[in-house]
Amino acid sequence: MAERPRLNATTRGMSAGATALMFLSLVALFLLPAWLNGFPWVMDDSIAYSGQGVNWMRAKTAAVLVAPLYGLIGYWALPVFNAVVNAAAWLLLIRSFDLRGYWLVLPLAVLALQPLYTSAVLVDAWFFAAVVFLIVSIRSKSPFLALCAGILFSGHASGLILAGVLTVLVALFFGIRKAGVMPVLAIATAIVVSSFLNAKYYPDTPSLSRTFLAARLFSVEPELLRLECDRSSEKVLCEAADLIETIRHRPENAGRRDFFWDLMRAFPDRFELAAFERDHAWPIIRTAITTMPLETATLMLQDFFSFYGTGTRLDFASRLNEPMPQPFSTSWQAKGVWETDSHLALLTGLRMLLYACLAVSLITGWQRLDRDTRLWLAILLLVSLANDGLFAVVSGPPDRYHHRILPLLAGAVALLLLANRRDHTDMSSTGK
Repeated sequence: MAERPRLNATTRGMSAGATALMFLSLVALFLLPAWLNGFPWVMDDSIAYSGQGVNWMRAKTAAVLVAPLYGLIGYWALPVFNAVVNAAAWLLLIRSFDLRGYWLVLPLAVLALQPLYTSAVLVDAWFFAAVVFLIVSIRSKSPFLALCAGILFSGHASGLILAGVLTVLVALFFGIRKAGVMPVLAIATAIVVSSFLNAKYYPDTPSLSRTFLAARLFSVEPELLRLECDRSSEKVLCEAADLIETIRHRPENAGRRDFFWDLMRAFPDRFELAAFERDHAWPIIRTAITTMPLETATLMLQDFFSFYGTGTRLDFASRLNEPMPQPFSTSWQAKGVWETDSHLALLTGLRMLLYACLAVSLITGWQRLDRDTRLWLAILLLVSLANDGLFAVVSGPPDRYHHRILPLLAGAVALLLLANRRDHTDMSSTGK
């Protein structure tokens, strides 16, 4: 029986010096946008992830994990954590798949917009690292990496779903026995971490899972709110429908699917999210599915394909509703850098170039890969599509939900271009 390859510098061709230099280069690249900005990139949600305190509306892992570092460096805590974790993920990918010419991952990361999101006080950058950690944990039988993947997946409500998708794909492609217990360990970790933090902080807070789906529907079809108003006799829903009808046509609101935040601000004493989740979200979803199924399906397909379109929209607005530390006021973001057409066009160009690189490398490199690498490549691409499909259904835009899988596409390009062409011992023929 062939021996399973191990992750070490000798067998994977990276010296300790090269590893350290590559790690530092990646960390520097991943923090460069924040340094140029003069402050980490932020949106209103950032306050929940910054480490200054747990917010009941968001997953709590990031706020708890970086809280000690927040006490030292403030809003820079999460970007530093993001940079270190994503740099480690790239090194693991390089060494697990024996990638040659590995310095190419630096420009690939730029094409994937990865430095922009690692420099942000957001957890979108965790998804790439979580997927890579789980894949490498399966290949190297590493419980530690599986635990790390589970913690990262717990950082967002979608993490558990997509970890499940990855696990199913691994079982289908490699078999349950060969996949081992690492995916189960990662999923169990995500569940335990989320459950513990939810029980410790705001334990009585209801889930808003149905509200997000209902909101993405009524944000496009305000008539759904009027129908629910008639059914429930909650007059505030009719007023909410009128408000959405007015504001959704404003240029700055193009593509938005989250007008429930506007309703909370407009009707603070009458539009309560927990009550909406309990009493109105499911009836609105059911009405959309039963009375306008074609329109609903069309909307979700349009949102899915919009992720790959020529427009780019970022959430790093110059004016935020949440208070930010004073250095934010002098940052590029506060001056509206990412609200100009030229800068958004630059990001669109980088993203399109990444798609082109992926297409060309698939055509030229697929046949040269061994079976093991092909299967892992297919898993990367399918998980990426699953991510986009999930958010096209439950959220629609913003684009950051698609942007978080761009590093996975960059990883796919790296496998196609840089994987060693020697015959590797793969999962299909090793292990018990």
